[in-house]
Amino acid sequence: MLGLLAILAVSLCGLAAAPLWSVPLAAAGLASVSYARHSVLFRRAADLGMQDAIEQTLLGSVVNSLAASLLAYGCGAALRLLALGWP
Repeated sequence: MLGLLAILAVSLCGLAAAPLWSVPLAAAGLASVSYARHSVLFRRAADLGMQDAIEQTLLGSVVNSLAASLLAYGCGAALRLLALGWP
């Protein structure tokens, strides 16, 4: 639920023409939620010596959260442009 709230917040930022730095903040929030949900699995994998897999998974999570935040911001900005017309 917190992940959806972060995506909604960044899409509202795009709708309200907030600065673009809200995208990395939302991405950090999404990546934090993902890490919190899977921290037990990361600890188990670390105990088994799977550090490379953990790093690749975390990097993929950060990239996915950045992409989701950027697309949500873009959708909010597109709705703003559709509602107000092209400047």
